[in-house]
Amino acid sequence: MKATRKHKDFKSRQARQSSYLYRIITKAVKAVAIIIGAVIGIALWAVVRPILRGIGWLISILTAAGAIYWLMTL
Repeated sequence: MKATRKHKDFKSRQARQSSYLYRIITKAVKAVAIIIGAVIGIALWAVVRPILRGIGWLISILTAAGAIYWLMTL
């Protein structure tokens, strides 16, 4: 079976190669984006989680102080 002119054409081979390269680059960019997102997510989780715990304790302490003050002023 002989290759047709379409398959011999340099431009069509170049187009196929660029689309293949485009797919590889797209996969690489997606992988890098996932890694960066995971790192940012873990960093935020490590930083925000203790802050939220601290806010919870602060709310509990303020509520207890408010309840004690309310009971003392009855």
